[in-house]
Amino acid sequence: MRSANQNDLSSALLAISQSLADRTQLAQTLDAVLTAARQMTLSKHGIIYVLDQTGQALIPSIVHHNEKPMVSHPWKPLSLDLASETDPFSYAIHNGEVVLINDLYQYNGYDCDAIYQIELNMRLRSQNLLAWPLVDDDRKTIGLLALFDLNVIDNEDALTSFCHMAANSIRQAAWLEQYGQMIKSLSEDNAALARENQQLKKRKQSHYDGPIAESEQMLEVLRRLDKVLALPVDVLLRGETGAGKEVIAKYIHENSNRSKAPLIVQNCAAIPEQLLESELFGHKKGSFTGADKDKVGLFEAADGGTLFLDEIGDMPLLLQAKLLRVLQERKVRPVGASKEIEVDVRVVAATHCHLMEKIKAGEFRADLFYRLNVFPITLPPLRDRDTDILPLAEHFVQQSAKSLGLPQAPGLSANVRKQLLEYSYPGNVRELKNIVERAVLLSDFETITQVEIGEGFETPEQAVSVVAPPEPVQAQIDEQDEELVSTRQEEALLDEATVSLKEAVGEYEKTVILDCLNACNWHTKKAAEQLSLPLSTLNHKMKKYDISAAS
Repeated sequence: MRSANQNDLSSALLAISQSLADRTQLAQTLDAVLTAARQMTLSKHGIIYVLDQTGQALIPSIVHHNEKPMVSHPWKPLSLDLASETDPFSYAIHNGEVVLINDLYQYNGYDCDAIYQIELNMRLRSQNLLAWPLVDDDRKTIGLLALFDLNVIDNEDALTSFCHMAANSIRQAAWLEQYGQMIKSLSEDNAALARENQQLKKRKQSHYDGPIAESEQMLEVLRRLDKVLALPVDVLLRGETGAGKEVIAKYIHENSNRSKAPLIVQNCAAIPEQLLESELFGHKKGSFTGADKDKVGLFEAADGGTLFLDEIGDMPLLLQAKLLRVLQERKVRPVGASKEIEVDVRVVAATHCHLMEKIKAGEFRADLFYRLNVFPITLPPLRDRDTDILPLAEHFVQQSAKSLGLPQAPGLSANVRKQLLEYSYPGNVRELKNIVERAVLLSDFETITQVEIGEGFETPEQAVSVVAPPEPVQAQIDEQDEELVSTRQEEALLDEATVSLKEAVGEYEKTVILDCLNACNWHTKKAAEQLSLPLSTLNHKMKKYDISAAS
C-alpha cells in the first residue's frame, strides 16, 4: 500500500473543509465525507454509520459501491449491545480505536463473518478494511467510517484530522436536520391552530356558512380532516342525506392549498347517464348529435382545485370504470377526442348509500370503492350530536335575518329551544335549516315563539261527511256535540282574549316609545338610551308601529 504526498493531503484537507462548510443537509454531508475519504485513500467501497439518537445502534446512512452511491444495499443497522466484541466495527466504536485489517480474508483476530456474508451477497472480495471512529470536538463518537480495498494510506495524523473534521460536520448537519424537523412540526401545529382560530372567528360572523362543530363527534371529524387538508388525498364522505356533506367538502377546499382554485360541485344522480359523461369529461364538437361546439368537462374546469361528486353511489357502472381510470392516471379524455388531458384535481366524493351493499348487488365497482375509500369520513346524524342543534339553529337564524335585511336576528324562546332539542331530525341539518327559516318568517322578527316541526303542521279543519248513526246512539252523540261546541266557544273566546292582549301590549309599547321620543325631542339615540334598547331595535319598533315625527 503506497503513501500519498503530504502536500497533496494538505491541499485535499483544505478543499474538503471548504466543501463541508457549504453542506447543511445530512445526506449531502455524508456523501461529501465518504467521497473525500475514498479520494484520499483511493478506496473502491465505503460506508458511514451514524449513531442513532438512542446511542444503541449504528445506522448505515451512506454506502458507496464501486465509487458510486447505493440507494439499496444489504448493510444492516448494528446493535451495539448485541454485536460481537471482536467485530471490527463494534470494536472501533467501543474502544475508540482505529482498526486496519491488511488482509481481510486471512486470520486477523477479528470476527468478520457478518462482513464476509454481505460481501458474498454483493459479489465482492475486498483485500483490506479500515474502520475509523468519528469523534467530534466534545469527544463524543457520532459514527464510524469504514473503507474497503484501500490503495493509498498516509500518516495517521492526516487521517485523524480529516475524520475529526468530518465528525463535526456530520454532527452539525444532524442537528440542523433534527431542528429543521422540529421547526416543520411546530409550523404545522401553528398552521393547524391558525386554521382553527380562523374557523372560530368565521363562526362569529353572520355570513359564515362552514361547519358548526360544538359536539365531540363533529370536532373529531374536523380533527381527522386536518390531517389531510394540505395533502393530495381524495376523500370519501359518508353520511345520511342532509348531514352536511357539501359543507364539509367546501371546508376541505377552503382550508387546503387549493383554496384559490375552483371548487366545482356535481350531483351524480341529477343528470342522465348519457349527459353525465360529457359533463364530467367534456366533449369535442361533432362527437354526437347536438355537440355543436367543444365543451370543457368538470375535471378540466376544476384543474388545480377540487371536484365534489355528490351521490357517487348513484353513478352508472360504465362511468364508474372511466372515473376509476381518471383517479388512477389523473388524465381525462373528452368524448370524441383522440388525446388525453392531464388534470390536477382533488376529488371529494360523497354518498348516503351503503356502498358495500351496492357492491354485493353488482351496482358499484369494488375497485372504485377501494380507490375512493383511502381516507373515509363518516358524518354523524344530527340526532347523535345534540349539542350542535342550538348553535346550528342560531346560525341559521343569523343567516335568515341577513337575507331578510333585518337590523338584528330574532332570539329563540325557551319553549322553542326545548322543542328543537327534543326533535329527532330525520332530515338532519337540512331539515333543521328549513324549520328555522320558516320559524323566522312566522315570527315578529324579535323573538321566535313557535316552530313547525315534522309533518304535523297545524292545518285548517276540513269538512268531513258523516253517516248518521243509529237512533239509540244519537242522543249520546248529541250530548257530546253540545260539549264540543261549548269547548270550541271557550277556545274562541280564549283566542280572542289572546289577540286582544297582544294588541293591548303593542299599543302600550307604542305609547311608551312615543312618550319617550317626545320627551327627548325626537333624538332617537337619546331615546334608545332612556329605553335601554339598541338603536337598531328602536328603529325597527318605530317602523313596526309606524311611528314618525308626524305621529
